[in-house]
Amino acid sequence: MTTNETIEPWLREILRCPRCKGVLADATGPTGPELQCGSCHLGYPIEDGVPVLLVDLARPTSD
Repeated sequence: MTTNETIEPWLREILRCPRCKGVLADATGPTGPELQCGSCHLGYPIEDGVPVLLVDLARPTSD
């Protein structure tokens, strides 16, 4: 199952990074699907089809 299939399309279009307001891209992280911000390099997990957009729970995606 891909990230696009787990999030409603209308919601996917309006989601933004809570830290920098950057665009989030669909990705697969070490624990499963996630949304990644290319600006601040954070990955937000998707749990049971719900994106967890909490900066405290995000993981760094690059050095």
